[in-house]
Amino acid sequence: MLRFIIPENKNMTIKIPILIIDIDGQGCHPLIKAVFNSKQKGFLIIDTGASNSVFDLKLLENIVEIIPQEPDTLKSAGISEGLIENKLGILKKLKIGELSLPNFPVIMLDLSHINTMYKKFFNKPIWGLLGGDFLRRYKAKINYKNSCLVLEIPKPNSKKNNKIKK
Repeated sequence: MLRFIIPENKNMTIKIPILIIDIDGQGCHPLIKAVFNSKQKGFLIIDTGASNSVFDLKLLENIVEIIPQEPDTLKSAGISEGLIENKLGILKKLKIGELSLPNFPVIMLDLSHINTMYKKFFNKPIWGLLGGDFLRRYKAKINYKNSCLVLEIPKPNSKKNNKIKK
């Protein structure tokens, strides 16, 4: 069993391997492996331009607890025109590298357009996008040289950790 000893005044830092996908010589996208509810494995795009993390509705809909919402609150804005239908849910467990997140809240959208595009470069489904909410919370750093995502995990008893953002 792997154990981490965290000095009292320091957060734990973990490094998670990433896969860099070349996009037709026009750029690249970093991907990370994830495990959903301890069973399904998939890939997430690390999307520094996305405000929030979102997940593919078709892939997650049957493995999450859906949170009922009022119809007028079920829209999200994206980079494309108009509003996108979404669903909210709770994933029993999301595991990314050594980071295990129980009862993880998810926003689910139809990501079929992303999966269609990625078939050209990567022959596996994209389960979601890790956005600014996640990256900021864990003070993420993408290390392209060593192909890893570095996350800073807050101490469990940290007062900062227990604050609810409004």
